Amino acid sequence: MPYVSSRPSGGLGRLGRLGRLGRLGRLGRLLLRLSMPLLALAATPAFSQNWPAQPIRLIVPFAPGGAVDQTARTISNALGKQLGQTIVIENKPGASGSLGATDLSRAKPDGYTLMLALDSQAVNHYTVRNLPFDTFKSFDYLSLLVTTPQVLVTNNDVPAKDLEQLVTYLKAHPNTSYGSAGTASAGHVNSAQLSIARQLSTQHIPYKGAGPLLTDLLGGHIQYAFAGLSVMLPHIQAGKIRAIAVSSPKRSAMLPNVPTMSETIPGFEYPTWIGLVAPKGLPADVREKILAATRTVMRDPEVAKRFADNAFDIVNNSPEAFAARVKQDSDVMADLVRRKVIVAE
Repeated sequence: MPYVSSRPSGGLGRLGRLGRLGRLGRLGRLLLRLSMPLLALAATPAFSQNWPAQPIRLIVPFAPGGAVDQTARTISNALGKQLGQTIVIENKPGASGSLGATDLSRAKPDGYTLMLALDSQAVNHYTVRNLPFDTFKSFDYLSLLVTTPQVLVTNNDVPAKDLEQLVTYLKAHPNTSYGSAGTASAGHVNSAQLSIARQLSTQHIPYKGAGPLLTDLLGGHIQYAFAGLSVMLPHIQAGKIRAIAVSSPKRSAMLPNVPTMSETIPGFEYPTWIGLVAPKGLPADVREKILAATRTVMRDPEVAKRFADNAFDIVNNSPEAFAARVKQDSDVMADLVRRKVIVAE
């Protein structure tokens, strides 16, 4: 009968081997837990390198026909070509652009949902109740793309050819109504500032964008408005509405005979701006891809000509400069709200 040693081979019995395996198992689990953050970091570049792998949704938080919609349709094809994916425009009007901004704030910060914000984005937290987002913390402000002068226009039934004639008429008709592209939009701010400067008591009617506003202005349902020149210009040139003044620092090349507001009321300047915004937390390299593609598009001669023909001025500034402009406009609105010239909806 062969000899069988009572000592385990190699110094380990069954229990010893199990104990060793258990220690190795615990060590393996510990190493796995320690390596998970590294694995996550390693996975991020792979995701970003493949971005974009599907169409990109571009929210326009106003009705078709306004300056934001014009901007989206001017850049979408060129931006899609730069990124190698289709840009799908989605109009989502309401609450001065805050319905679209709410949608954006709830989207994944993966680069597949972007938005074009109007100037009202900077001030809605003062004028729209119960916003489900934080204006300064819920978004990545990527670039202020363009500005367009605000133009003060009247329908042709208003017997005024210049600003002082209009003020005289409005004081004699205190129930006159004016429109804006939405509460707290640049048009509303400009009209409120005119009311302060000239002690007017006219009635504000907010719309879901400049397109519906224009329809009612042409139809005689409102008498005057400040609105983006890009939308109003064809109708001014056709003689359907009358341009009184522009709220830009200098006269517009498109309307050289129309004075600035500051020629009559010094310091009166508040143009419309439109900028590209994303949900907060974009991966850094996705963010850089979007910024690089946007810079290329805004420098494209064909895109630049389309903007110029529609009275837009290209800015395309940095994220830091854009965020600073949002804060600046927020401070202007804070003063108007404090003085109860503009009130919450």
